[in-house]
Amino acid sequence: MYLTDRDIRVLSDEMGLTGPNPEHPFEPDRQIQPCSIDLRISNVFWKPRRRRRLWRRILGREIVIDLRRSNIHDLDALRDWKRVEVNEGQHVTLKPGHMIMGRVYERFKMPVSCAGKIEGRSSFARLGLAIHCTGDFINPGWEGYMPLQLTNLGPYPLRLAPYFSICQLMLVRLSGEPEKSYGDENLRSKYINDDGGPSLWWRDARVEQLQKRLGSSNATEAIRQQIVDRVRFENTAVIARLQRDLDHKRVNQIENADQVLGDFAGREKRRRLTDNVFLALPLLLGATALAGIFAPFGVWLVVFVVLFVASLIPAFLAFERRDDGYLGADKARAVEERPDHQA
Repeated sequence: MYLTDRDIRVLSDEMGLTGPNPEHPFEPDRQIQPCSIDLRISNVFWKPRRRRRLWRRILGREIVIDLRRSNIHDLDALRDWKRVEVNEGQHVTLKPGHMIMGRVYERFKMPVSCAGKIEGRSSFARLGLAIHCTGDFINPGWEGYMPLQLTNLGPYPLRLAPYFSICQLMLVRLSGEPEKSYGDENLRSKYINDDGGPSLWWRDARVEQLQKRLGSSNATEAIRQQIVDRVRFENTAVIARLQRDLDHKRVNQIENADQVLGDFAGREKRRRLTDNVFLALPLLLGATALAGIFAPFGVWLVVFVVLFVASLIPAFLAFERRDDGYLGADKARAVEERPDHQA
């Protein structure tokens, strides 16, 4: 049974509907509708970080989220999402077929006597704007900023500005108060004091059970989190190599984060030396072939030209790796000691 405006007003104090900007307070007379609450869009968004996606796809480096296992990218979801705050009067543009993450401007708490449901407004739906990807249900006891997965299904780019009313919240009265509300330690709720940010799907207890059953988790969550805390500021390609290195280790080969990073740093050192050789090889072969132009033609000249052409591919790949950077033992320590590092 959906609550009417009269019941909503009674619960509004318990819900604590507030906005972080004093210039845009919650206005019950304007926002409480006959059977819902109009909620506004915040000025906080998360955009996918730009990458050289085509080239990474060609090289097989495209990031794939495998729901059977979690990796370093998933444990530190903000590596792949950039948080932006839009000032009043500014906007973000949502292109057709694209998605960005946002959140509701009003922070609130769902009473334990009710569940909630978020719905988009018809006017925006007719433009092709979807405000959530099936994530419309709110558990009793949940608290925070309701996340929005904003997707443009229409043919034209849409400009989104903060503080305009984008969705509505409906309250559903429960048959009784639940034994466990959202946030109960036995439920292992993922989004306590939700800030509306990226997904924490890997924290789901059912996902963890699946990973254990499939043998997909070869390091404990504590060890993986320690590794993330020490390398989270590194380039995506470095993280991907570290993840592949971790994937090839068996459970009994992983003792602690220092051991994992130490082994990886040794391999990174050898990779750097090898890449330097690959980078120097085309120069050496090219200079030799160029010098051969002024000498009598011979088979050796053809051999050097062929070797020169063949050396360009590994040299280019080496250049890509050097551009992405390496994680050496000294660099790993520097990461841990950075002033902006947060454990």
